[in-house]
Order: sequence, then structure tokens, then C-alpha cells
Amino acid sequence: MIVFLLKSTACMLIFLTFYKVLLENESMHHFKRFFLIAALVSSFIIPSIVLTEYIEIEPTSISTQVLTMEPNGENQNIAQAVEQSPLNWSLILWTVYGIGVVGFGFRFIRHLFQIWSRIRSNPKLKRNSITNVLLQEQLPPHTFFSFIFLNKHKFETKNIPDSVLLHEETHALQKHSLDVLFIEVLQMVFWFNPVFYFFKKSIKLNHEFLADSAVLKNNEDQLNYQHILLSYLSNGTYNTHQSIGIANAINYSSIKKRFIIMKKQTSKKRMILRSTLLLPLLAILLFSFSETQTLHKGEKADLQFKSDISIYNTLARKYNAISIEKRIISLEDFRVLESIYSGMSENQKKEAQPFPERLPKEHQESATKKQLADYNILAKKYNTMISKGGNIRIMKSDVDQLTNIYEIMSDEQKASAQPFPDFPEPPPAPNAPMVLRGEKSDIPPPPSPKVKKGDISNIPLPPTPPSPLDYVISMAKKGATFLYENKEISSNKAIDLLKNNKDLNIESRNIKKKTIVRITEDPVTIE
Repeated sequence: MIVFLLKSTACMLIFLTFYKVLLENESMHHFKRFFLIAALVSSFIIPSIVLTEYIEIEPTSISTQVLTMEPNGENQNIAQAVEQSPLNWSLILWTVYGIGVVGFGFRFIRHLFQIWSRIRSNPKLKRNSITNVLLQEQLPPHTFFSFIFLNKHKFETKNIPDSVLLHEETHALQKHSLDVLFIEVLQMVFWFNPVFYFFKKSIKLNHEFLADSAVLKNNEDQLNYQHILLSYLSNGTYNTHQSIGIANAINYSSIKKRFIIMKKQTSKKRMILRSTLLLPLLAILLFSFSETQTLHKGEKADLQFKSDISIYNTLARKYNAISIEKRIISLEDFRVLESIYSGMSENQKKEAQPFPERLPKEHQESATKKQLADYNILAKKYNTMISKGGNIRIMKSDVDQLTNIYEIMSDEQKASAQPFPDFPEPPPAPNAPMVLRGEKSDIPPPPSPKVKKGDISNIPLPPTPPSPLDYVISMAKKGATFLYENKEISSNKAIDLLKNNKDLNIESRNIKKKTIVRITEDPVTIE
């Protein structure tokens, strides 16, 4: 997040510098209004763009160092050191940020409430799409959306010049308040970033340029209009009467710069040239501040569905909060975690929660309360059926579940739980019919395949055996246990080993209803 904010701020500074140097003093005010808003939006979009480059490399055998989380290792010492830190800087920073947001949010809501109170408590005069709100207070004219706030006495005695009214009507008709609200909300959220203050000043100043331009296009004498502005910007008026910050007021901005811009005309050729310079600027920003990702051909790209990563982070955060000695991950959750984690890119893995490792089953202390409850229900059910005798129907999934839970139960849990059901041996397969040598069997031989005369029989070739990598991936989805040089590893590490070294050998065996996949550099021998 910090890197993103720094990149975004750098983009805003470059856009603002471009505006100040090449655009602000030009009379292309409508284009400048669009540029300022688009610059803010682009400054958040550009750092979020990921440019992916695919490269092709030769497969080579490399030495891979696998980093594992051991309960008594160096990583635990680091974690304990972090936990023992006297100050939680993350909490302190978030608290300071929250106080700032609340403070600026209160200021923003107070300004809106002041405007709403003035609209509600003062007489209004509607004219076409504009509503004049007549105030008792001695405030300078200012505008908020379609409401123009004017002093009632001056309005009724016609002491407000037509050029001032036209100036405020321009603010209302061109909906300048939308721009002001947009930058106010950004300033409330990113109150710590001073760049937004400069953007706000430039946006409101450009609104004054637009309103001045509309007045002068209405055949208003420029010199007379400048005198009117000076009368509204006299020191006594400016210091005594202030309008609300989120409204467009006639007493805002640098009067000297406005007078200079009134006299300036930008040619079409100059406008096109300045606008065209935006293209190389965007290209430079895009390649400088967007994120670059290099992938090998065949490597999985970033997951498209952010909801999958959100599910992974929720589960990983839940289990990482439990110490590894007491951490027991359900088989269903573990498969979900492995499935999503194996599909992540390297960048996503760095930004996501760490994968919650599990202790080997021989290190697990006991089963959870839910697992014990499930075990007791199934064990009691089958013990009752076996005690009654007769034919019983035994589900393989129930036997697997009972076996898995019973293996991780402590001695105390086994003593207090239901006894493991004494399942009968499955019935033997029926004997094949005996046929004496020399006798004719009554069993007809299987029909031979029909081959059309003159045609060659197309007997299909046996299927190609899966590659070791494909086999390991398929076994990972089925929840197999992986060993590398007789040490248990996660399925994700097993996949990475085979990706990096295709000369590794694998051996797969079923032990107690579970598949054990052994990965080794030595030749595999079958005993």
C-alpha cells in the first residue's frame, strides 16, 4: 500500500507540474478542467496496471533451497521478537489516520450542513434551472450546484452587477460544484497528502477562469468587469466576509493571474501542440510507475478472480492466528488453501497471507472437539450395528473419516471416546469356475472384434502415462502426503521441486487408505 501511495503521489506531482508549466496560463479552460480531473483519476489507475512479459527459458536442474516454518526455529524467534515489541506502530499509524479522516469528515459535513441550513431558512427565488437564495448576512455571492447565494438587500435594490450574476450562473450551469466535491472527498480520505491541496487550488482557480470567460463572451467590457472584481475583492470585504470552502465564490483565487488570463488568447495550433504533449507524458508515466511482471511461458498468470484470493486470505489468516503446535486444519479447508495458493503468481504469493503450514501428524497433539463429536457419532452408529449382527452396510467414506480422526487422537481422547468399530472383513470375491484340462467349458469365449474385409483394424494405442509433474498435481488435489528425501513437505513445494528439476524420481504407495508420494534423487527400487 505504501509503494502504491508513493507511486500515485509521484504521478500527481508530474501531472501538476505539466499543468503549471504548459497549461495553466493558456485560455483552453474546458480542456484544463478535464485534464485536472483526469490527472487525479489516472494517478490512481497507472500504479495499478500490471504489464506482463512472457519469456522462454531452457529447463535446467537447479538447487532449490526450501524454507520451512519450524515451531522451534529461527522464524519463531523472530515472531516472538515482533510480538514482544513495546509499541504497535501499525495501530498507532492507523489511529492517527482515523483521527485525521474523522476531523476532515466533520469539517466537510459541517460545510454541507451550513449550506443546507441557508437554503432551508432563507427565501428563494427560482428562475429557470437556477435558484437564488436571498441571505440576510453580508456575504459575497457564491454558488453551490444550482443554488446562488446573494445578499437580499443588494439583490432587491439591484446593487449586484449583471456581470457578477452571470459569473455565478456560469458556475451553476457548468456544475463546477461536482469538481469541488470530488476533490474535497479525496482530500478528506488522503488528508496527509499535500498534493491534493494544490490540485484543489488549481481546480477552483480554473473554475474562475471559466466563469470570467463566459462573462467576457457576453460582450462585457473587460476593464469594467475588472473594476467590479476589484470592488468585491477589497481588503475589507475579503477579510470580513468569507464564503463556505466547498462553494464557488467570486472572492476566490489570485486576481492578478485572472486579469492576465482575461487578456490572453490561445491559438488552435498552440492548443493542439500542448494537448499532443500529453501522449508521451502518459507513456512515460505508464512505463515508469506501472507494475512489471515477468512470467515464464507456461507459468500461471495472476488469478483473474480476486474473490478466490480473498477466500484464501480469510482462511490463511484464521489458521495463522493459531500457533503451529495447536493448529489443526480441516481437510476441506486445506484443499481449498492448496488449490488457490498453487494458482497464484509469485507477486500474489508475496502480497497474500503466508501459507499456514501443518505439523506432521505424529506431532499433532489431539483432535478438535468437532472431530471428536463426528468420530463418536459414527463409531457409536457402527458399533451398534455390529453388536446386533446380521448384514450391515459400511460406507468407505465413513471408514476413512473414522481412521483419519482416530490417528490424530491423543491417548486420553481414545480412552474416553467410543471404541474403534471392529469392522468385519469384506466378503471374498467369488471363485472363478473350474474347468478340467481336456474338458469343454460351457462358458462361451468373448466375441472377437469384427473387422471389415479389406480394412485394417485400428487398435488404439495404450494411453501415454502422465508426467511426474502432472501426477504430483493430480495427487495434490486428492490430498496425498508428499515426502522429499523422507521429509514431509507441502504439495506446493513438491510441485515446485518437479518444476525446477525434471530428473527427480517419484514413488507412490497407499498406506492405511492414504497415498504417500515419495520424491527422491536416488533411483526408486521396488521391494
